[in-house]
Amino acid sequence: MQQTIGIITIGQTPRTDMIPDIRPFLPKETVIIEKGVLDGRSDEDIHELQPEPGQTTLISRLKNGESATMAKEKILPIIQSLIDELNQAKVSLIILACTGKFPLFTSGIPIVYPDFLLNHVVKGLLREGLLGVILPLPEQAESIIYKWKEAQFIAIPAASSPYAFQEEHLISAVKQLDQFPVKAILLDCMGYTQEMKSIAQAYTTKPVILSRNIIYGIAGEIL
Repeated sequence: MQQTIGIITIGQTPRTDMIPDIRPFLPKETVIIEKGVLDGRSDEDIHELQPEPGQTTLISRLKNGESATMAKEKILPIIQSLIDELNQAKVSLIILACTGKFPLFTSGIPIVYPDFLLNHVVKGLLREGLLGVILPLPEQAESIIYKWKEAQFIAIPAASSPYAFQEEHLISAVKQLDQFPVKAILLDCMGYTQEMKSIAQAYTTKPVILSRNIIYGIAGEIL
């Protein structure tokens, strides 16, 4: 039976950097409906969503390949409206394609929350201790440390953007984390790719965990 899922990105669609990678995890005939928080928004609109002091910074990809930052607090109502649209479309499953920590949204259709899944899978694998975390922006370090503290990990952050990607920055971040006795290095953003994981793994003997593989794999198991 053909199924339809909805994927909500906090950037713009189409996510040509993401959607091809999820398909191998899904039943062959699965239809994907993409929704983007920044779809149809002008540069001025996007600028108004930028974080203010005390707000949580998120980053995502624009359809032109560039990136944009936004405040989590400002986009929560937009995400809820997109969830409402996908409920109207009667999809089988909704994936929130961001590893940031979000509150529960209202939906009659199951929602995959990557932060919740990721925390529990990593905890199941490693239990607790030091965790190297590569994240897109340095200003996200405080929220990342707090998020992983809830899962009883001491997160050591290092920044390397998957959007304005430079291989040398990723290698530098890996080498920085590899100096510590971390149990693994986590690429904590849905924007990181399998190619980026392979680059990271070449510069450490620690396991490298790719967030999107965990999320896609679990989503595929319930379809």
